[in-house]
Amino acid sequence: MSARTAFLILASITTMSWCSATAIAQEAGEREIVVAEQALPDSLKFVADEFGLQLAFFSEVAEDFEAPALNGSYTQDQALEALLAETMLEYGYIDNGTVVVRTKDQRGVSDSKNSTPQPVLMAQNQSSPAPTTISSRSDEDDEPSNRGTVMDEIVVTGTLIRGIAPESSPVLVFDREDIDMSGAATAQDFIQTLPQNFRGGSNSESSIPNDNDSSFNTSSNGGSFGSSVNLRGLGSGSTLVLLNGHRLAPSSGIGNFADISMIPASALERVEIMTDGASSIYGGDAVAGVVNFITRDDFDGIEASVRYGTVTEGNLEEYRASITGGKNWNSGNAFVVYEYFDQSSLSAGDREFSQDANLPNDMLPHQERHSVLASVSQVVSSDLQLFADFTYLVRDTQRDTTQTDGDIIDYSAASESFSISGRALWELSDVWGLDFSSNYSGLNNETARVTLPGGSGPTEGGQDRIVDSKIWTMNAIVSGTLFELVGGDVQVAIGAEYRYETFENFWVSRDVLQRDAKREALAVFGELHVPIVGPSNAVPGIDRFELNLSGRYSDFSDFGSTSNPKVGVLWSPFGGLNLRGSYSTSFKPPPLGRVGANDLTASAALQSFWNNRRGFIPADPSIEDVVVLVTFGTADNLEPETSTAFTAGLDFNKQTGSHSFDFSTTYFDIDYEDRLGSTPLPGSGSVFDAPNIVFNFPEQVPDGTVIFNPSESEVRDFLDGLSAFVVIGDVDPLDTEIVNLAAVRRSLARTKVRGWDFDVTYAYESDIGRFLFGVDGTYLINFQRQAAATTPAIETSNTWSNPVDFKLRGRAGYHVGGFAANLFVNYVDSYRVDNREEAEPIDLWTTIDVNLSYNTEERLDSAILRNLVFRLSVRNLFDESPPSTGISSTSFGIYGYDPANASPLERFVAIDLTKSF
Repeated sequence: MSARTAFLILASITTMSWCSATAIAQEAGEREIVVAEQALPDSLKFVADEFGLQLAFFSEVAEDFEAPALNGSYTQDQALEALLAETMLEYGYIDNGTVVVRTKDQRGVSDSKNSTPQPVLMAQNQSSPAPTTISSRSDEDDEPSNRGTVMDEIVVTGTLIRGIAPESSPVLVFDREDIDMSGAATAQDFIQTLPQNFRGGSNSESSIPNDNDSSFNTSSNGGSFGSSVNLRGLGSGSTLVLLNGHRLAPSSGIGNFADISMIPASALERVEIMTDGASSIYGGDAVAGVVNFITRDDFDGIEASVRYGTVTEGNLEEYRASITGGKNWNSGNAFVVYEYFDQSSLSAGDREFSQDANLPNDMLPHQERHSVLASVSQVVSSDLQLFADFTYLVRDTQRDTTQTDGDIIDYSAASESFSISGRALWELSDVWGLDFSSNYSGLNNETARVTLPGGSGPTEGGQDRIVDSKIWTMNAIVSGTLFELVGGDVQVAIGAEYRYETFENFWVSRDVLQRDAKREALAVFGELHVPIVGPSNAVPGIDRFELNLSGRYSDFSDFGSTSNPKVGVLWSPFGGLNLRGSYSTSFKPPPLGRVGANDLTASAALQSFWNNRRGFIPADPSIEDVVVLVTFGTADNLEPETSTAFTAGLDFNKQTGSHSFDFSTTYFDIDYEDRLGSTPLPGSGSVFDAPNIVFNFPEQVPDGTVIFNPSESEVRDFLDGLSAFVVIGDVDPLDTEIVNLAAVRRSLARTKVRGWDFDVTYAYESDIGRFLFGVDGTYLINFQRQAAATTPAIETSNTWSNPVDFKLRGRAGYHVGGFAANLFVNYVDSYRVDNREEAEPIDLWTTIDVNLSYNTEERLDSAILRNLVFRLSVRNLFDESPPSTGISSTSFGIYGYDPANASPLERFVAIDLTKSF
């Protein structure tokens, strides 16, 4: 069975399941429940599994209680009430499928299943309800200093107000089980499975010729082959990445993205993704959205895990080992995890589509990483709780390439990063609280480049660059209830932030300080949540109606001040259906590594060299055999980038007996102006083809993109301004007749993106187990780039190294007892090399991933085998090669495929073993 056929079958099953969910009406009814007297958490989990509920509770809340035996017919409410009858606990519903157990004085959860749900304490998952994290301390605490405190330690992505979720904005939440079921070994592996994320930009596989920023991720430019999040394909620096709500020091030779490959996957509890502009909350770099990696903070015991993975063809191997320890006590928690990760390189010689590459040539680099993460929380008094976390990571990366002239180049990078943060939550009153936090993060990257000329002779080179970046932030936020309306409490948050950043890129081998910069930013911000219609004044057709208003005023030491608002609207016609919309703006200064950078470089060669090498059609004989300077780097007088974003969507969920159905869709429209980027060329043409394109279509590119017939003095001045240049062939740079500036980063481009996200999930709880079917995807209506206001917009989607218009990830799962089987189908639509009619087609790419696991829990008598999880995962089960493109570039590590839309890994098999003590 082909992968494409499998995808169609899965899509059909999902569609039939959708119809089934709406057609089959079963009452929640009674279930036969037989459970022995045991610890309360175990009984609660048993009942939740029986009724298909998502259950959330803090272990300290329930662990001191014994649950009575149950034997008979119970509804889910009757079963829960029976279990909690002799405790100081109660339960409440977040939604029809999610129940929270809490002490009776906790707030924020509705008191009965039939009442309208109150705002959720954290963002909901579009694919499945996510548990609310409530840090609660029992009133029965034996230590007097800690009595009577109920503190909420909630990392909420997309809002400043404690106790609500930004339901007017699209938010995805993936818990630890989602990450494990995907078969991902690292944070970047998991992010790359999401249709909303674009593989292009800065990632560990290769740099992209049409994305100059990604070249600074290679060690030759001060990078470390790190990996970024690139939502919507708007660039690695347009998605804000947080770790536990804190910023990380940026990576690469220009400091434009946070390297998620440094985050240990073993420490992750969940990932929250807001696919909406969030500059009013977080600042200007949250243009395409926010990704918040949240680590485990309520772990008690010891957990050891090992993983081995390998490709079925070739020599790439992967090892991961971790040890996790945690301790809960009545007033706090401590947690620490160490993770070791090692992945060997993937040679171009191991793949049929790259057999023509000169060897050695690595398509994927060798990476070895050590990570340590620790956190601690402590209730100090009835109104004060303190938190701290610390991360330290080191990674060594190596990659070998053989150039067309036979030179063998060994790139290596040694990266070291750390962060330390502290946070204090102070309950000022029953309805007001102060949240103060501070975070310091740093990254140091040292790269080396060693060349073996012609494959023989003495080596040349050594240490090449040192990149150092640091960021320090302080935040203070006061939030609480302002006053009460008929529809509910009007809640507000007001805060201030100070941020200080430094960045340095020293080119050791040339003794050139390319950039030494700093930036200070001050901001004040606020958010208002207004429930106009709620449970007490709901009318037919308006079950809920809420406004969420936020704004931020920022002042940058190098780019002035700006104000950015956001308006969100939520309308629920009836329970289970939410209609939402949002509008926001952003203001994003260029990364510090770009502002005033001494980084202009160029190559001198005949235009005929590029024509022959890339298959370009000469525009005119007069410009074919002339010397061309192809220039890279950053122009002077950069401007901040600005954008507006609009979203509209709906979320629908329905649970009927043992059937549950969820549907979500979002329309997004982002207009991104004054973008710092290279000049987009008609037909998505290559920058090396710019002289031919501009000669034929001068009106379609901005002035200054290509300079024909410069004077000798202009050429000398231009060469004097370069930090480096190379000569290809027997040419003299002073004979330059064309200066090609198409690749130079300038503040002139505009990008407009419109499209749809969607997610459909159907789950069924049967007597033989739980079944789940679903599909989520992204469809791009337009992805247009405009070189300048005077030039036409160019549609760049569905072309090589650019986003493809249609991506899907289907899923089917079966869970029973400790066994789980999950199948995923990944689909990337077909496209073309460029927008020319004669351009070569690139086939669609469909792959299937499988994940099987078994958790022994307490089922076995042996102490060694209890609480043991076995997991087998296979990515690309049918060993589908990436579609052929006919494009190769040794300089960029590309061999006949498109690394922005496919992976060279092919079939990969991994075995995980996790033991809890």
